[in-house]
Amino acid sequence: MCRFWDLTLMICFSVSVMFVGGDNMAELPPPKNLTFIWETPFRLSLTWEKPEDLDHSCRVNYTVLVYNSQNCSEKKESKRVQTQGCKFEISNENGLCISVITNPENCEQRVNSQATNISIAPPSVRLVKNRSNEYSHSKMKCTWVPVVDVQDLSLYYWLPRDESIKECKPDETMKTRGCIIHDEFLKEAMNIFYLFKGTYNGTSIINTFKDERPVDYVKLNKPQLTIHRDGQKLFFQANGSDLDEFTKECYMYNYTISKCNKNETTQLKKSQHDVQYDPACKYRARVQLIFSSNCGNGRSDPSDEVEYGADNDPKLPALLAVIIIPLIVSFCLLVSLVLLRRHKDIIFPKIPEPSLLFKDMLINNIRTPEELQSPAAGRLYIPLEEVVESKISLEPDTPFVPTMKNEAK
Repeated sequence: MCRFWDLTLMICFSVSVMFVGGDNMAELPPPKNLTFIWETPFRLSLTWEKPEDLDHSCRVNYTVLVYNSQNCSEKKESKRVQTQGCKFEISNENGLCISVITNPENCEQRVNSQATNISIAPPSVRLVKNRSNEYSHSKMKCTWVPVVDVQDLSLYYWLPRDESIKECKPDETMKTRGCIIHDEFLKEAMNIFYLFKGTYNGTSIINTFKDERPVDYVKLNKPQLTIHRDGQKLFFQANGSDLDEFTKECYMYNYTISKCNKNETTQLKKSQHDVQYDPACKYRARVQLIFSSNCGNGRSDPSDEVEYGADNDPKLPALLAVIIIPLIVSFCLLVSLVLLRRHKDIIFPKIPEPSLLFKDMLINNIRTPEELQSPAAGRLYIPLEEVVESKISLEPDTPFVPTMKNEAK
């Protein structure tokens, strides 16, 4: 019982010390006079002063956060530094929000300070939209859509390994606005920066953008697909025309195969794919090259569809018999009924009525019960006397008028 009370008192004491100690923790003062300057269109330099009222024995460092928006909510970049300043390679596409926080290293009873914030406004005019990139063999194809009418719009790019900004010459053969960057260091670059420059309403406008590494925009040529049969196996072979820039582990093959109108998708690391052949089915196939996420990102357009075999479904004859035979029987029955109605007089002729002779025979041969008891019941048939006209004469419709002979003079 005493041990239970001792344990309870120890827990209560520990909790009390925790809360009391937390109440005694004080925040460090924030940095002072946070300022910025653009050393280049893509390099932002930040400086600030050491916080006031800081003990000489208290050592601190600083956390710098740079958000890609003015409200400190979008994607951010961060650094932890010992000095009162740092630099970021960043663009000002949507404006920036910058926060600097003082962190204690060996300061007793002190916690992180409140953030000191400043914001940087975005460009007053947005020059382009719908940007897209395609990388292949040390070339980057860049396209965009102008937002405003700027006659002298031009594109420049910068790789962090270079000291100078280079211009991307427009390509007149492209149907859309764009240019092609030729640089042998694109493949190894971790980031690439773009600068659009133009004059709008008499004012020079600059827009900057930062994109991921160029290999995240790989565009592969459309492959070709061939199909051949070997025994009971059907082999699908993909042939690409630009698979020599990276190692073979960087390429994936996405097969879409239709067998008897049933689709199946398979992703492989090898260019050849085989399946068990079914002679009753028709095969349709496509293949698409995928750039592996281990090397970057990108893909090709699907290949043209290739067909093999014919649709000979073993269930098809039975299915057709079930459908077609009742239709044929119904059609024949309908035709028979129509013909029967149309030619019923020929098929079922009318039986003529019996003559008077046969009627009289039937009537005279009818015997009553009295006649059956009479000895004259076996009398012979006496035909009825037919009335026949004995004299037939024809008279003219007009009376005959005799002609008079001329008297002799």
